[in-house]
Amino acid sequence: MSDNNANQNIIDALENVEHPSIAATLLDLGILRDHAVADNQKATLTLALPFPNIPDSIRDYMVNSLAAAAQSGGGQLVEVNLALMNDEERENFLTIEQQNWRG
Repeated sequence: MSDNNANQNIIDALENVEHPSIAATLLDLGILRDHAVADNQKATLTLALPFPNIPDSIRDYMVNSLAAAAQSGGGQLVEVNLALMNDEERENFLTIEQQNWRG
């Protein structure tokens, strides 16, 4: 399998990870951003959190889910950066959350 195919498998796996409490992917929610996979199948990404006080358990669940997804796609998650959403991104997140909350 070529590096491009392998990398796309990893990206696809990352982009399909769902939020633990919202029936939507982290990508659709705007949480997963700046994800990239190097030719050695090592993935890096940024988690953009809607609020600074997200419980550690939720943040850790998302990171662990993304790491498992990268591994299932044949790669390895090696770097996770944290950021905060801006007001517009947060409003979009809250709209999707309200429509898809599964609690």
